[in-house]
Amino acid sequence: MVCVKFGRIKHHLKHNLWNPNNTILFVGYQAPGTLGRTIVDGAEKVKIFGEEISVNARIEYIEGYSGHADQEWLLNFVYSFIKKPKHIFLVHGEPEGQAVLKEKIIENVNIPVTIPKFGEKYNLEDVPKLESVIERSKKLENKQLRVDLLNQIDKLRDEIQDVTSSEGLKDFSKEDAEQEINVLTNKVEDLKDMIKKILNK
Repeated sequence: MVCVKFGRIKHHLKHNLWNPNNTILFVGYQAPGTLGRTIVDGAEKVKIFGEEISVNARIEYIEGYSGHADQEWLLNFVYSFIKKPKHIFLVHGEPEGQAVLKEKIIENVNIPVTIPKFGEKYNLEDVPKLESVIERSKKLENKQLRVDLLNQIDKLRDEIQDVTSSEGLKDFSKEDAEQEINVLTNKVEDLKDMIKKILNK
């Protein structure tokens, strides 16, 4: 399963999406907000590394290889219990999808469903009850900040490589190249600010 957001695939898309002789085959789930989802949803143009690319290639999508069960299969799983569970917790998936699945389970199987929020603690004896909510710790916030920083560094590394490669430079006029370098310089400054935040915690 590949969700197109970061990595070398963006370079391949940049150099192949415009060509009507190409076919781009997406296998599995494409998360909302990703480049892959935008293309699968039918965008005529997309921005890759700051450049607008026409989507002229044939776009195909195979859902069957996804590592995630869809709503129908999850409902079938619930139906399959001879002795139905007393309560169901939905802990994975997009918020909108969770909300729809919750309503379907309640409507069709009449089993209570809870979508727990981060830090909530439940007592599972008999009827689940919310006991407490653990506040997000500074340590956890710092860990998340580090993860975000590493993701941005990976993305920035790909963008710099694309702009500075001989192949990438062919795609830019002198003015465009200077503008792209300015954009990257600003991103580097943003990353420096994030690093300072982490070091000051």
